[in-house]
Amino acid sequence: MSSPIEETYKLKTLNRNEFITVIYNRYGKKLYTYAIRTWNLDEDAAWDLIYKTLYKVIDSYTNYEFASEEKFASFVFKIFINYLRNYYRDNKENKMFEFSAMDDVDLSTKETKAEEEIITNKKLIALNDVLDKLEDWERMLLLMRSEGRAYSEIAQYIDKPENQLKVYYQRLKEQIQKKLNDRSE
Repeated sequence: MSSPIEETYKLKTLNRNEFITVIYNRYGKKLYTYAIRTWNLDEDAAWDLIYKTLYKVIDSYTNYEFASEEKFASFVFKIFINYLRNYYRDNKENKMFEFSAMDDVDLSTKETKAEEEIITNKKLIALNDVLDKLEDWERMLLLMRSEGRAYSEIAQYIDKPENQLKVYYQRLKEQIQKKLNDRSE
């Protein structure tokens, strides 16, 4: 049985078609599941982003040296996250609006819903501002823990020791709560 370093090194010796097959088999379904479950993408959009990711990896993997399989997996996942961000940034303007006849509208409930939405939007804006100031690995840690993923699984994607991730996670939660509470006062 060969070590993960040898496995990662062997990838560079494969021809392009073999490399595509190996990368697809290793990461395709994992990325698909992540896109569908976490980001609620439709199947076509998910596969489109996965293929973009895999071809980007194929085009650029020779430019890098990876110390382990985990580092390579982190590289693949990071490219996928960047494509997800671009997808949502590019498609946020394309959201559908819902229209209804004025006869069917109860204005009193609409006003309270609008007020609740304004409060919720302010909280979301504040949360987004706080999250935008975090490093990528910190956002990934928060996201993956919110999905209930184990620290051992998260450590594969984040270049931090597994035994320290719990401490980082608790500190990040406290830091975010403090910043959000400071803003609301």
